[in-house]
Amino acid sequence: MSITATNRPYAGAWPELPLHQELVLQDARGNRIVGTLDGMTEDRSTLWIQLSGGLGRQLVHHLDGYWLEPGSAS
Repeated sequence: MSITATNRPYAGAWPELPLHQELVLQDARGNRIVGTLDGMTEDRSTLWIQLSGGLGRQLVHHLDGYWLEPGSAS
């Protein structure tokens, strides 16, 4: 399945975000990843999110089909 750039406002990379910023990522199927930013690569292509509820960390690349839910990084 291909996700078009129109579904992802940050198609080139994730925006600049401060560490420990609360985030909600969502994909086209409605799956959500909720937590706080734990790290990001220098080119902003990949981030680590510390999952809410003590569920560990998850690595998310900007091409994995997720985008920031509106308002989650403000």
